[in-house]
Amino acid sequence: MKYFYIVCLVAFLASCNSQKTEEVVSVIPEKSKMSKKKSLTFFLEHYDKFFTTNFNVSECPGAAVVIVKDSTVIYKKGFGVKKIKTNDYVDTNTVFRIASLSKGVTAVLAGNMVDRDELNWNQRVKESVKTFGLRDKEQAERLRVKHVLSHTTGLYKYTYTKLIQQGLSLDQIIKSFNRIGVVAKEETEYEYQNAMFSVIEKIMEGATKTSFDNLLKERVFDPARMNDASSTFFAIKNNDNVALPHKYNKFSKKYYLDRLHSNYYNVAAAGGVNASISDMGEYLKILLGHYPNIISKNSLADIFNPVVCTSEKDTYVNLWDGVTDSYYAMGWRVLDYRGRRVVYHGGNVNQYKTQILVDPDNGIGICVLFNGPNIFNGPVMPTFLNYYDFYLDVINE
Repeated sequence: MKYFYIVCLVAFLASCNSQKTEEVVSVIPEKSKMSKKKSLTFFLEHYDKFFTTNFNVSECPGAAVVIVKDSTVIYKKGFGVKKIKTNDYVDTNTVFRIASLSKGVTAVLAGNMVDRDELNWNQRVKESVKTFGLRDKEQAERLRVKHVLSHTTGLYKYTYTKLIQQGLSLDQIIKSFNRIGVVAKEETEYEYQNAMFSVIEKIMEGATKTSFDNLLKERVFDPARMNDASSTFFAIKNNDNVALPHKYNKFSKKYYLDRLHSNYYNVAAAGGVNASISDMGEYLKILLGHYPNIISKNSLADIFNPVVCTSEKDTYVNLWDGVTDSYYAMGWRVLDYRGRRVVYHGGNVNQYKTQILVDPDNGIGICVLFNGPNIFNGPVMPTFLNYYDFYLDVINE
C-alpha cells in the first residue's frame, strides 16, 4: 500500500507541471537490481522532483534544503529568490531566520554545558536567576532547567508573548513573572513557551560569565563551522546575503515584501538564531552525533529524551501519517513513527517558516527553510519520511 501511495503521489505531482510529466513519473526499478548507492540516488532524485515541483506551484519567493546522511551532506540547494521581483537568487549561504529551531540550538548549548559540569538538568532556576518568581512561590522554587527546556513549567501557553512583541528586554520580562499564576504543577502539562524558555539564557550566562550570543558563537557556531550563523538582529540586518521575509495575501493570492523586524531577538534562545542552509547542514551533523567536541552522545540522548506526552494536544505533527504518539523533550519534539523515534521541530517568525527533522536510528536528517508562508510547508517532512521509508525497504530487500 505504501508503494502505491508513493507512485500515486509522484503522478499527482507531475500533474501540477505537465511539462515535466515524463521526467517525474519514473518506473521504479526492480528492487533486486538496485544497489544501496543507486537507490539512495533514486531517493534524492525523487525528493528533489517533489520539492522543486511543489515549490514552483506554491510561488513562495525563496527556500533552501539540506539533507545529511551520517556525517555527509548528500543534498544542499537553494530555491527561488531572496526578494520578489528580482533575480537575486537564494544560494546555500543565504541567511534565513530559523525561528523556533533556535530552541534546539539552545538545547545543544545546554548539553555542551552539562558536559563541562557548568549546568545540570535538575538545577533550580532560582539558584541562578534571583529575580525570577511566580505568584505561586513554592512552584517557583521547585522549577528546574529541564522544566524550562521542555515547556513543563506549569504556565499557560505563550505566557508574555505580548511583552516579547513589545520589545521588552529579557530581564524586564523575567521580573514580570512574579505576577503570573500557574495552571498546572511542574512537569505535568505541556504548554508551549517562548519567554519562559529563554530564562535559560540567564542561567547559562550566570554559570559562565559570558553572554548568550557569545556562548553560541564560541561553543556551537565556530567549532561546527557554521560561518553564516548568528543570534542578533544587528547581524542579520547588516548581512548582504539574506532571504527577506514575505507576506502572503490570501485574497489577492500574491506575495508582498515584509520588513525584517527585531521581535524575538530579545528572547534569542527561543527564536533569535539566523543561519544559512550550509550552516544547518553542519548543525545536522551535530544532531547526528558527529561533533562530540560540541555535545556528547550522552547529552544528545538527554535532550532527545521525552519529558512530557503531547499526543492529545492540538499539534499538527499528530496528524502525520505514521505518527502514533508525540512528546516534547528538551528543545525538541519526539515522534513515535512507524516503529522508531524521530526528532523534529518547526518554526515560524517574521513570515519565515522552518522545519528540521532527524532520524537517529537511520543516521539521516533534513532541514528546510522558507522566506514566506505557503501550503507546501505542511507536507515537506511527512513526504520526506515516506520517501525515505521506501528507500529503506528497497535496500533491506
